[in-house]
Amino acid sequence: MMSQTVPFPQASPRPGNACLMHGMAERLGADVERAAVSGDISPQELSDMVTRCGECTQHDACIIWLLEHQGPQDLPPEYCLNTQELHYVRAVQDQIIPD
Repeated sequence: MMSQTVPFPQASPRPGNACLMHGMAERLGADVERAAVSGDISPQELSDMVTRCGECTQHDACIIWLLEHQGPQDLPPEYCLNTQELHYVRAVQDQIIPD
């Protein structure tokens, strides 16, 4: 009987990390999924953003911030580890390309 090789499971972020990161992106008007599909950022960069969110020590503060800041926001909280990336995505998506 041949034994099957089972690949090592890849570490995946907790679902809450992705939710917080996507919530922050939504508040800032940065569609990170569209950015990854269009090539504005790589799928790895999107994964790194979720990982950074998971490494943050401010999850409770982030949840409260998201609840208190409904609708479009100009700036994330100062502790957000993805500020630079979210501003980049928003800037790229906000560019007006002449016809």
